[in-house]
Amino acid sequence: MNAARGKGRKHPSGKPTSGHAAARPASHDGAHGAAPGEPSGGTSPEPAPPTPPRAPLPLLTTDPDEEFSGREIRRLTARVTASRADAGPGELFGDVAYVVVSVAISALFVVGAANVLRETLFVEPAGGRPPVLTPATIQALASVALLALMTGMAVRLGPLGTGSAGVRWWVPMPVDRRGLLTPSYWRGVAVAVLLGAGGFAMIALASGGDPGVAGRSAALGAAAGLLLVGVAGLIQPRTRVAAAAARVSDVLIAAVPVAGVVLVAAGWSDLRELSVPAWAIGALGVGALALAVVWWRRLEALGAQVLRAQSAVADQAGGAILSLDTRELGRALSRAGSTRGGRNRRLARFATVRGPVTALVAADLTLLRRSPSALAQLVGLTALVIVAQQVPAFEGGFGLFVLLVVAGFRGAQLGAEGARTAEMVPALDAMMPLSARDARLARTVVPALTALLALVVGIVPLVLSTGDPLWVALIAVVAVGMGAAAVRSAYRKPPNWSGPLMATPAGALPTGAMSMVSQGPDVAVLGAIPLGICLLVGTPTPTLIVFQGIAVWIALAVASHVRAVGAKPLLG
Repeated sequence: MNAARGKGRKHPSGKPTSGHAAARPASHDGAHGAAPGEPSGGTSPEPAPPTPPRAPLPLLTTDPDEEFSGREIRRLTARVTASRADAGPGELFGDVAYVVVSVAISALFVVGAANVLRETLFVEPAGGRPPVLTPATIQALASVALLALMTGMAVRLGPLGTGSAGVRWWVPMPVDRRGLLTPSYWRGVAVAVLLGAGGFAMIALASGGDPGVAGRSAALGAAAGLLLVGVAGLIQPRTRVAAAAARVSDVLIAAVPVAGVVLVAAGWSDLRELSVPAWAIGALGVGALALAVVWWRRLEALGAQVLRAQSAVADQAGGAILSLDTRELGRALSRAGSTRGGRNRRLARFATVRGPVTALVAADLTLLRRSPSALAQLVGLTALVIVAQQVPAFEGGFGLFVLLVVAGFRGAQLGAEGARTAEMVPALDAMMPLSARDARLARTVVPALTALLALVVGIVPLVLSTGDPLWVALIAVVAVGMGAAAVRSAYRKPPNWSGPLMATPAGALPTGAMSMVSQGPDVAVLGAIPLGICLLVGTPTPTLIVFQGIAVWIALAVASHVRAVGAKPLLG
């Protein structure tokens, strides 16, 4: 260290202490040392021994008989997992019995729910008049909506995947892709067939059909489900086509109630019987089987990038379902329905922006305008309110109250995408010169407008039948409360998993997890109690409108409340 740092220093005796100076002999002229690379003294260096030639590396070859296939890799992983598990025959029997009992309970639940729906919805109209919407018409519309929903879910969630661990460990291996995806293929086929058969059977039973009609409907649903999952599997490698199919399915779901409005207006909603010939069901089943075989043969075309994206969406959706987080589930499904890169959009001018509040409102309106799925759902929701009022159970009273609350809150949620995005990225609100409370109040404007659209359509029959314009004023106030409920739902905190457990038929459930479902709907229901009183009484009064305004003011205070760190929550 001293030799390195003390170059140029001299010893007290006058000799240099630098290592280089000590090792370098003086030259003949006494001014410079030997040049680097020159031999010191008069002796020449010994020549280096010649390097022996390197032998060529051995050529690595593989024996095709010793290569693992995808099926063998999957079975090897299963054997290793089973060897590290402590499950014995008793636990295996318990798991099988649990699955059997769960399936039986689910089947009984479906049958019971169908009977309750039939007894609740299909009641005789007052005055002995014929129903506007017959059960067969409702069955046809509900079956089409179920098929569109199944298509959208199949396209967004797969239908093929290996999970996050499979993407990391299996997919990079030089093995056949079909052997790895075989369990996922059969699982997708089974789920599609069971959902189609069970859904169609439940709709048939709820529409008043006998067991024979329900059996034929189940066969039709199984064939249709297999056909749709085959189509979803064939377009899965094409990400843009799959994203377009997801958006089309959203539009089809919204188009079902619109078709119901058209049938009611044209007088074609009195379908007496919905029967599909047996030969048509058989032909559909044969076509679905052929499509499933084609899908099976094209499993090798599924790339690693598609599997990686599917795994991310499936993991996000699974975590959202486990935590009962509908907000995160919506983000996962919307993420699956988007494509990379985006489209070229026309720039918004924002000519009406005059301050931070109008900037937030304009941004929320632009976000709604650029979401075709949200606009389609808003139109479909408005048409659904019109169609549902043709059912005697929703013509008035408590049934109409439930319909208006559900439609208003769902309409407000469609306009609260800006609030949900701001909850995920708090910088969107923090960059505005507004307090957190004022920012949330500004985010309430667009959800209130979308809720008002659905509520006004639902209250038109009452305005026409009673001739009282106070219904419009009452609904306008209720729409503001629905907007506040949607904002409260958008800004809700993650569940508290450290809370006490509550025993349920599905197992232990933390009480804090219920906040993911209750926050938002609680304010919507409590803020609409004066509306329910008006519907039960049959006419609005100025006093009830005042109470409705007070209820909405409380809803706005709850929705805009920002909890300090460590403070107790307001109303949960």
